[in-house]
Amino acid sequence: MVIVKISTKGQIVLPKKIREDLDIKDDTYLVIERIGDNILIKKAESRFDEITKMFSEAAKKKGITKEELLQYLKENKNEDLH
Repeated sequence: MVIVKISTKGQIVLPKKIREDLDIKDDTYLVIERIGDNILIKKAESRFDEITKMFSEAAKKKGITKEELLQYLKENKNEDLH
């Protein structure tokens, strides 16, 4: 466990070892989630992978193929989602 201090601007510094181990560079995006009284920080790519996996599993359960999904997106790309 590492303890870090929040700056007056609300910033924290991720320890170098953690940045190196997780390949976090100055252009890496992170996702910050509040879970109860805790804060979870993940690489944005990790969260994208999780969402992609959930979406893929749901599509598979419904029998939707990749080709069908791509065709639907192509046909409805200009539709308002609201």
